[in-house]
Amino acid sequence: MSAYRLYTVVPRLLEMIDQLTNWYVRFNRKRLKGENGSEDTVYALNTLFEVLLTMCRLMAPFTPFLTENMYQTLKTHLPENYFEGDSRSLHFVSFPDVREEYFNPDIERAMSRMQAVIELGRIIRERNNVALKMPLLELVVVHSDPQYLEDVRGLSEYITEQLNLRNLVLTSDEDTYGIKYRAEADFKKLGTKLRKDMPRVKKALPDVPSSEIKNVQVTGSLLVDGITLGADDINIVRYFDKLSLADKSKQYDEATDKSVVVLLDTQIHEELYHEGLAREVINRVQRLRKKSGLQALDDVVYYCQITEDPEDILATVLKSQAEFLRQTLKQDILSMAEKKAEAFAEEVQEINESKFVLAFVRA
Repeated sequence: MSAYRLYTVVPRLLEMIDQLTNWYVRFNRKRLKGENGSEDTVYALNTLFEVLLTMCRLMAPFTPFLTENMYQTLKTHLPENYFEGDSRSLHFVSFPDVREEYFNPDIERAMSRMQAVIELGRIIRERNNVALKMPLLELVVVHSDPQYLEDVRGLSEYITEQLNLRNLVLTSDEDTYGIKYRAEADFKKLGTKLRKDMPRVKKALPDVPSSEIKNVQVTGSLLVDGITLGADDINIVRYFDKLSLADKSKQYDEATDKSVVVLLDTQIHEELYHEGLAREVINRVQRLRKKSGLQALDDVVYYCQITEDPEDILATVLKSQAEFLRQTLKQDILSMAEKKAEAFAEEVQEINESKFVLAFVRA
């Protein structure tokens, strides 16, 4: 019992649950629903099934009743004699063995870098109050390491989908995108090393040119007012300088995790604004479906009637984004005048300044 320490295990299990729910399931919804073909769906579902079963076995000592309930559901899909011995209960099943063949450092590294880019993009959106439903034109990922950019490129479709982007730019061209360098130092620590020279370094460090600080990564040292500092004496920080941006028309906002710099063009373009409103319409349809207790396969026909629409924005969106709405909802949204049967669900919806009545009729 001396080695029984929950606090060393539980945080890692919670992290695994987060990775599964907020990353794997969220990223693979289309695959799990069969939109990429039946074969791909089987792969995705089998992966999810094995992870859930393994998680139940891992978490059984910590959450015995919850995992037992999950196991009894999963067990119905297992082949007979899948486990050796008595498998009536999860707590009769052996603890899982480590599967070394499942570990792939390259995939883990690429996934981690993709997650970092997405998290930084979300931070910028939240900072600028731009909802994820609103499409944005461009995200720029700036990093000097070609392997980092290649890892992100391999998972670029997930990034553009999760951040709702039109373009993803991967570059090491820091000058074009206004990336500068500055040096930060722990002056309390340096004080014992530099003693009387400390005030000189503290005064001169903010004025050291960006190019010289960048070069520290190669030379391993920095000359500050005639005093040499080692790479371990300073912390090199990359930042975005709007005044140094080559294309001044871009409205970039930046975020960084001290490894990669991400620039997001936060400007709302008219065409993308209309698509964002179309996504709001889709959201209202999905919400009313859920409120009405409909399942994914329940076949209904959608009708709407605009009641308030300043400057005809909603009418324009329904017309210009008709194909996008059709592809997402798998059908057209018809005019209320075409409705020939009584609606079983009807509700007034509001998007910005516009209002419309949304009705569902069984097909």
